[in-house]
Amino acid sequence: MEREKYFMSKHLGKALLASCLLFTVSAVRSEEPVQELFRNDKADFRASEKLSARRDPKAYTIDPASIRITRLEAVEEKDLSYLGPVVSEVGGALVIIDQIINIASKVWNIIQQNAPVVNIDTQYAAAVPQGITAWNQLSEWKKPKSYIYGFRAKNLYGASTVDVKYKVIFTPDGKYKGKGRYLTGVTVVPTVVNVSWGYRFSLTAQVPDSTIINEGTDEDPIASLQLKIAWRISSAIKSTDGASVYYIRGDGGFEEIANPFARKEVKMEDVKSAVPLLLDPAGVF
Repeated sequence: MEREKYFMSKHLGKALLASCLLFTVSAVRSEEPVQELFRNDKADFRASEKLSARRDPKAYTIDPASIRITRLEAVEEKDLSYLGPVVSEVGGALVIIDQIINIASKVWNIIQQNAPVVNIDTQYAAAVPQGITAWNQLSEWKKPKSYIYGFRAKNLYGASTVDVKYKVIFTPDGKYKGKGRYLTGVTVVPTVVNVSWGYRFSLTAQVPDSTIINEGTDEDPIASLQLKIAWRISSAIKSTDGASVYYIRGDGGFEEIANPFARKEVKMEDVKSAVPLLLDPAGVF
């Protein structure tokens, strides 16, 4: 019911509903297949891992029914310090506030072969007005928001093989000369990566250009985008792929629009303040 009230607000009404439907259809058509996102990510298994997999295939085969992607918590981050240093002036460029573009990353790796590789200083998406070259050329940013997820999978014996935690983080409400609500720092940060011997886990992010739209008005835009998170679990026997898609708005709205493995919903009223989670390299393996 809360979700319905949100989309039926007096500011957007029926026009927003129609826009969202068209937006979702175009996004599905534009996304790269999961296999394409991982074409340069080839698992390399040792001879001992290959031998073990041949001797006991069930131990090295993922049970699809065991896969769980659970939203664990929603938090408000302390500040924007997770974003890297940027320039401070527009430099005379023509800024078109209702033309929204991504000036940062479109596809980037998060975890590759069990190792976190994301650099959140530089690897994130940003939906800002055309003519803007850096997020700090906008003002009135709100505190970053994070949605923390747990990813688990088991083999055919029911033994845990993958236990990963990550957070989807973004900063909303940036304005240009008091107008609009834009996004920056849209990224994914791994916080726990535990993968059993004989398995490899990879995670990648993508923000298709066709999913970046204006859901507000020409005079007061609201940026929105879709963040696709694709994953792959590999063994010497086979690979299992999948993806989730998150819909993020410049006014702070967040929703999963494609996650067949989701198991729990956290409401926005449950959001609490917290110091940002930090990846502990010593606890990764």
